[in-house]
Amino acid sequence: MNNLYLLFALLTGAGVAVQSVINARLRVLLDGPFWAAAVQVIVALVFLLVLTLLTRQPAPVLSGIARAPLWIWTGGLFGAMFVLATIILTPKLGATLTLAMMIVGQLTGALVVDHYGLFSGTIVRLSTLRVLGVALLLLGVWLIRWK
Repeated sequence: MNNLYLLFALLTGAGVAVQSVINARLRVLLDGPFWAAAVQVIVALVFLLVLTLLTRQPAPVLSGIARAPLWIWTGGLFGAMFVLATIILTPKLGATLTLAMMIVGQLTGALVVDHYGLFSGTIVRLSTLRVLGVALLLLGVWLIRWK
């Protein structure tokens, strides 16, 4: 495993923490979570298009798009819901508790997706240690919440 990938994941995770607070402030400025989420998704789209052009990525292959299953389009919906949820929840729960619960949710969902190989994913069966790992993260949420 390349350590640069781990560093990239770590920095991206730190960026999500910053993003949740910034987006929550944008909510106040725009007087609404939906507008703040829409603006952030537009900013993300512009950034990705510029990055795509600057790195001279080839045009996407569209030949199989008509045969794609409908669920293939839901990734963007989940991304938008993530942004919207952080905008709504961060002011109420704080960035740490919001993101901790989201991580537990992500990993619980990932256990199910992996176990069944959903959406053509790699099958990685449930194990006691994997479930225990997520349970310990949930314990971490409890500790974060404990005053």
